[in-house]
Amino acid sequence: MRNFPIDPVTFIYGAIAVCGGVARYLRGYVDGAPFSIRIFFASAFVSGFGGWMFAVLGESISMPHALLFVMAGVGGLFSDQTMKFIFEYVQGKTQ
Repeated sequence: MRNFPIDPVTFIYGAIAVCGGVARYLRGYVDGAPFSIRIFFASAFVSGFGGWMFAVLGESISMPHALLFVMAGVGGLFSDQTMKFIFEYVQGKTQ
């Protein structure tokens, strides 16, 4: 088997998170917000990171594997709020 630089499951977390962010952006578009390709791609990138981080957090606290995919999608959908939650969670653990 080939060694991949990124674990395929971890890549899937990011892809699902990007889908969550795209869904949020398109929901805004349907609700009347103007479409901007730059904002679309920026939103997809930030959502991918936020959702991936949320799935990694879930993995670190031994959440069930199937729930990690849900966490990736929800984390992507709420990317900025997800990152705030992760920051507060980590901050609470270190104090």
